[in-house]
Amino acid sequence: MDSFYGDLDKEELIRLLIDKDEEIKLGKIFSSISSEDNLDSSLQWRGRQKFLADKIQPVKLVPIQKKSFSPNKSDNLIIDGENLSVMTSLLKDYRGKIDVIYLDPPYNTGNDSFPYNDDYLLNKNEVKQKRKEVGRTAELVSLDDPNRHTKWINHMAPRLWAAKKLLKQTGVIIASIDEHELPRLWLLMEEIFKPQNRLSTLIWERSRKNDTTYFSEGHEYMLVWANNVNELDAKAKIKGKWRVIKPGLESFMEEFNRLQQEFEDDYSSISEGLKMFVKGIKKENPLWTVRQYVGVDSKSSELGPFKEDDPSWPGGGGPDYDIFHPDTKNPVRKPPKGWIISSPEEFQKLINDDRVIWKKVDKGTPKIKKYLFEGREKDVFTSVITKDSRGSVMQIKKIFGNEAFKNPKDPTILSKLFNLVTWNDKNSIILDPYAGSGTTGHSVLDMNQEDGGNRRFILIEGGYVGKNSIYKQKEYTDSLTAERLRRVISGNWADGKQHETYDSGFTFFKADKAITKEEIMASNRESLSDVILQVADEESNRIDCRVQGCRYLIGHTRSGMGIALVWEAGKEGRTLTIEVLKAILSEAEAIGCSKPIHVYAGANEGPFADHIYRFHQIPDAILAKLGILSLEEEGVTEE
Repeated sequence: MDSFYGDLDKEELIRLLIDKDEEIKLGKIFSSISSEDNLDSSLQWRGRQKFLADKIQPVKLVPIQKKSFSPNKSDNLIIDGENLSVMTSLLKDYRGKIDVIYLDPPYNTGNDSFPYNDDYLLNKNEVKQKRKEVGRTAELVSLDDPNRHTKWINHMAPRLWAAKKLLKQTGVIIASIDEHELPRLWLLMEEIFKPQNRLSTLIWERSRKNDTTYFSEGHEYMLVWANNVNELDAKAKIKGKWRVIKPGLESFMEEFNRLQQEFEDDYSSISEGLKMFVKGIKKENPLWTVRQYVGVDSKSSELGPFKEDDPSWPGGGGPDYDIFHPDTKNPVRKPPKGWIISSPEEFQKLINDDRVIWKKVDKGTPKIKKYLFEGREKDVFTSVITKDSRGSVMQIKKIFGNEAFKNPKDPTILSKLFNLVTWNDKNSIILDPYAGSGTTGHSVLDMNQEDGGNRRFILIEGGYVGKNSIYKQKEYTDSLTAERLRRVISGNWADGKQHETYDSGFTFFKADKAITKEEIMASNRESLSDVILQVADEESNRIDCRVQGCRYLIGHTRSGMGIALVWEAGKEGRTLTIEVLKAILSEAEAIGCSKPIHVYAGANEGPFADHIYRFHQIPDAILAKLGILSLEEEGVTEE
């Protein structure tokens, strides 16, 4: 071994030392990964432990009537505030109730600066000092920041966890991203939502960049995950597969209806008219998917036009039997691969129902009529979406009269996705924590306008503006997000043209300071349970800890110790008595919770028995766990 090192020159020794340093670093990183973890890989980053242990303070949401628009017409919400605290506050009313969450987070390109709290690099005294000096610890992350990927992960991880808690079990989360943070977002989604719940990775081809040296990278990604794919599969067995209306179907059917009115029962003329309508179309034309449906007969008024379909068995080896031509009475030519129809008897049923198109000679193989509206008007949604983004940019310009937002999403694409993943549920709730220009809200309004639905949107916008934004931070949510929807609902666009109006509205909320003692004392049992379990979730390293169906027991810690809440009407209903303690212990034993039981109540009259239960007095115990009590006592407030 000594001779080996002695034979190396200076550069080789330096390279060897560098390699050894890298091995040591990797060893430290991977030594923190448990071999018992269900994941075969894990994303490690500075701040991971803080994410696992951090407590997010819920905030009070205050309605602002002067910024709301026809609030009595709908339950739509626009919330101006930091999205993580707002999502935490929404748990009280919306835990497990959101159908779709659409995320359009900062792409971390250097041009879409986002705020990041550097607390994980600071000690407690440094955090306090920075808050006193500038009122906050959040900074904007730029392209030249050497830690920008780490900061982006620390920004996203708790927000994805909050999103998971808000989603229904059958809910779907859709996250837009580009190449800058795609690998890290993918790993975060796998860790928080689990690999088995991944549904698809969609690609939106939105532009072509002709000035690039190598490749035109004009696409974005949409990562689609289920909250619980088993629950979603069970729903799909009832609702059916996800499908979308064929592109071009609307204009095709308009022409078909026009031809029907013109030619009435002259099916041949209607058919010729359809053939002329689709003649010469290219593959990129939306009519391409319906171009073959040009046959018309007496059933078409109900079932739509038909196409002539090949009766061959796919792949070969289909049934082999004789079918006789109705005129010549001779056997027709059999498909080389066999018939797709299972038997002569089943084929005869098609003949009797006039669903067979005969050739003029015996040697021709007959075709089968396939009508458009017998389930063929819909297609599977492909993973590649091709739509130029200039349309959505022009729409923003027409609404505001300027380029109010650089890269708005397309409301038509979002509408199709939202309808797809909810089976066109007219009562779905859609949350967008990065509302930006309000495209998600616009999409929901369009969906309801089209089918008379009662879908709801919840838009959260923190007012964090890009470098070249024409809006100030404090005005952003009101002047851009909410203002777009005011103009869309009223039809008062900046272009001065006549636009349709919407029978809808929204309530504008402002996120206020963290919850107070008074608000905790005024909470009902359900609301207080959510606050306590929000802390328990986070202290349990993001493990869901809720318990249902008990009078007192509301959850458990990661190690299995029960969590109980004594909070009923009146002072006596909020006091832990011996009788109540016996009931709590009975509930804990029934569901297998271990001791000591953590009991939250307004007062305690029970015996001292630390090995059996731990008493937490409301409200101080909750405020302390949320980190609010110490801030109040020290006179420090968050901005």
